[in-house]
Amino acid sequence: MVWVLLLLLIAAVAGILGAVIKVTLIILLSSVLAVVLLVGGSFYYLRYRLRKFLRQAERAHRGYPTQGTKRPDAGPELPR
Repeated sequence: MVWVLLLLLIAAVAGILGAVIKVTLIILLSSVLAVVLLVGGSFYYLRYRLRKFLRQAERAHRGYPTQGTKRPDAGPELPR
């Protein structure tokens, strides 16, 4: 913490404190924006995958197949 204050004091003496603060804000805001985009994108991707999984699970348990089944021991096929 002390070294940060020392660097700010040196920047103030050199006359570039405004530039240092602007660069620091740009880096900080860019980092925050990147984290927000990653969290938001991950949330929507996980939501998409969960909905896709639920749709597939619903289709798999919807009822009897209309064209028979792929199991070899299923018996005769249903009429068409």
